[in-house]
Amino acid sequence: RFPYICYQNGGGAFLVPYVIMLVFGGLPLFFMGLALGQYHRSGCLTVWRRICPMLKGIGYAICIIDLYMAMYYNTILAWSVYYLVASFGSELPWTSCDNEWNTPNCTLTANVHNATDKSSTVSPAKEFFRKEVLEVDKSTGLGDLGPVKGSLALCLFSVFVLVYFSLWKGVKSSG
Repeated sequence: RFPYICYQNGGGAFLVPYVIMLVFGGLPLFFMGLALGQYHRSGCLTVWRRICPMLKGIGYAICIIDLYMAMYYNTILAWSVYYLVASFGSELPWTSCDNEWNTPNCTLTANVHNATDKSSTVSPAKEFFRKEVLEVDKSTGLGDLGPVKGSLALCLFSVFVLVYFSLWKGVKSSG
C-alpha cells in the first residue's frame, strides 16, 4: 500500500524526506527501544518508568501506536484468512466472471487485451475483493459504512485469537 500512497502524494519526491526520517529517526529509535527493553528486561511501559518517570508517556504512546498497527495489520491478515477459506472450493471464486457479484464489465485477464474499451474492464479478482470481500458497493461513502460482515468479523476474531496465543506467555517463551 505504501508505494501507491507515495505515488498519489508526489511520487519520488516523497521518498526523500521519508528515507531521511527513516535513517535518522525511525531506525535509531526502534533499535534504542529494543536495546533498552533487552537491557532492562522489561516492556515499553516499565522501561521508561525505570529510566525517567517523567518519560513514561513515551511507553504509553508506543502502546497506542502498537494498537493502531495491530488493528491495521490484523485486518489485512483477516482478509488473507478470508481468501484462504474461500480457496478451499473446487474453483477459486476470483478466477471467473460467473459469480453473483460480478458486473457486465468483468473481463478475464486473458481477454483484456482484446477488449475495445480497456478502461471499463475489471478483473474478476478485483471484483471479488471489492464486491464480495469488502462489499464496497453496498456503502455510499465513509458516512455510511454499512453493517458488519459476519464472515470478515469471524476472520478478524480468529486472527486476534491467533495473535493472542502467539504472545500469551511473553517474549521469553517465544524466544
